[in-house]
Amino acid sequence: MRSILFLLTAALAAIVNIPSCIYWHFKHEKDQQGAYRKATAICHTWIRPLMRIAGVRLHKSGEENLIDDRPVLYVGNHQGDMDILLIMRELENLYSIIAKIETKKIPIVSQWMANANCIFMDRGNPRHTLESIKQAQTLLENGRTVVVFPEGTRSQKAEMNEFKPGAFRCAVKAGVPIVPFVIDGSYKIFEQQRRLRPADVYFHILPAIEPEEIEGMKTPDVSALVQQKIQDELYRIRQEAGEPVPEERKVWNAPQNS
Repeated sequence: MRSILFLLTAALAAIVNIPSCIYWHFKHEKDQQGAYRKATAICHTWIRPLMRIAGVRLHKSGEENLIDDRPVLYVGNHQGDMDILLIMRELENLYSIIAKIETKKIPIVSQWMANANCIFMDRGNPRHTLESIKQAQTLLENGRTVVVFPEGTRSQKAEMNEFKPGAFRCAVKAGVPIVPFVIDGSYKIFEQQRRLRPADVYFHILPAIEPEEIEGMKTPDVSALVQQKIQDELYRIRQEAGEPVPEERKVWNAPQNS
């Protein structure tokens, strides 16, 4: 029943927001910042009920680490489909997200993302992946904040997949801060049972890693550093929630040939 209600609400939101998509498409060319602000407000309006219907019990922290006065690369782990909605809602502004190319098939959401200068990456095509990273670098250099999930796809479980170092190249070359964030529990909403189930979802923003802190580091080393920070925070969150954590924790190191 919950899944049906979610789909019906999503369909209604799609229909209601068609005029807004058309408006934004034309407004964006004349007043980019104004269009972004309007789109952000509208997105927050329809994402909130969807998350409520899905049964998301959100625990958010680290808001003081958000940066809105300069471009940054937000980097986080990716557990489930709900993560995109969570990011669009909880990062306060509608930023450019690097998403898998399959996201283009989602009605309305794909249109919102395209108009927000989101990048749809074909991860199975190395040339297209490189072009996408260059696009992200250009956005950062032009003052636009970008969001990326370096695992490349949903882990669909509690543990992370290894980050792909290339995702960090745009931040290193653009000389912008990297702000790690942690999502935990989102895979329990759908991926664990293959149907919508209520779940506690934890969303924590970590302090920024400034460019001077990683100056001279290779991207695989930057990737390993950020992934370690995110994993350590994942385990801290689970310990506070009374959930078990591995006794032997994985240490993320850059490949030996880096």
